[in-house]
Amino acid sequence: MSEKKQSALGILKFATIVCLFCSLFVSTAAVSLRGFQKQNAENEKKVNILRAAGLAGAEERLSTQQINEKFAQIIPLVIDLKTGEPARDKNPLTYNMYNAAQSDSEGHALTDDPAGIKRIAKEGLAYVVADGDQISRLVLPIQGYGLWSTMYGFTALSFKDKQPEITGITFYQHAETPGLGARITEPEWQAKWAGIIPYDDNGAPQVDLVKVRNPSAKNQVDAIAGATLTSNGVEHLMNFWLGEQGYKPLVDHIRNGEISLADLREASQAAIGQNGQKTEQ
Repeated sequence: MSEKKQSALGILKFATIVCLFCSLFVSTAAVSLRGFQKQNAENEKKVNILRAAGLAGAEERLSTQQINEKFAQIIPLVIDLKTGEPARDKNPLTYNMYNAAQSDSEGHALTDDPAGIKRIAKEGLAYVVADGDQISRLVLPIQGYGLWSTMYGFTALSFKDKQPEITGITFYQHAETPGLGARITEPEWQAKWAGIIPYDDNGAPQVDLVKVRNPSAKNQVDAIAGATLTSNGVEHLMNFWLGEQGYKPLVDHIRNGEISLADLREASQAAIGQNGQKTEQ
């Protein structure tokens, strides 16, 4: 074999060894980091629930231990969206409503779909914050399409004088335009939602994003300048999830006193297991 061929073969062998080593390294790193990635995603979700509920500040940085300690104040539930009743056969600590929406048995396609969701689960998640023996906050998942992406977040309601009032909103996943639609994650804009009355006198969702600075109507929020389609998407998703196809049956049960904190706590404990341990579905 000529010296030139031997040299080329040596280079090929070296390149093959390097490629195999790099592949092994990347694969090992991916597997070893999977647990951390899953934990970080779970922490991000919990922090957004806590922020929407007013149990964590918008800029507050929390350790995993602090997140879990604060989240212990939350009562997680799986809710039958049609009836508004808590489900006892699904563990809210392991149930994924977005995965369930894609299942023919657990979800269904939407025909009336202003939020661009396409499919919805028959049962959704909800999170309750207690104040003594009363319901202080009801935190609800929200989802809908903006300009470029599906936006995922949470909103929280309080029930002063049985009139639901928005106390918080957060978004934890989206791909909206940086500096424009992406402002849905800015604490300054999210703070504008506090005190918004989301239902009219007949109980219909009435959230309205308007191009008016400091709007005076109790159901209106200042839309994001230069991000009309993102703002419209937020308006649509809020009214959808607070409506009949979303969590309105549950909201009505609470505001009418038909479901108590004790009922919800008992249902959550029954679904999770009396020993408090996570049980797979």
